[in-house]
Amino acid sequence: MKRIAAVLAFSLLASGAAFAQSAPNNDHNTFVVTEANGAVVRYHFNSDGTWDAAPPSGAAINGTYTINGAQICITTAGSTQPPQCVDNNTGKHVGDTWTQKAADGTNVTVSLVAGRP
Repeated sequence: MKRIAAVLAFSLLASGAAFAQSAPNNDHNTFVVTEANGAVVRYHFNSDGTWDAAPPSGAAINGTYTINGAQICITTAGSTQPPQCVDNNTGKHVGDTWTQKAADGTNVTVSLVAGRP
């Protein structure tokens, strides 16, 4: 679960993500993160500072996020781990796909897709 949380701030989608750059991107869309091993995690970020994700295991996870300067940092609910931070790649829009470093240093691919399936 720690690895999944670290991926985000996409990574993070942050928004590490364009994750947190604006409410329209957060509240109505999905950040699809594809890890180096091909695993896909779908993230939803909300303007109230919360997020949830659907990892391949099917066991949903959630937590909170903050923007700290040029980084987005996510914390997984119930975790004793410190927040996982990645670059906050602003300026992303629905339909964009980009590659970025996850919190563990691996490359992930992030796509911002319309809606919340």
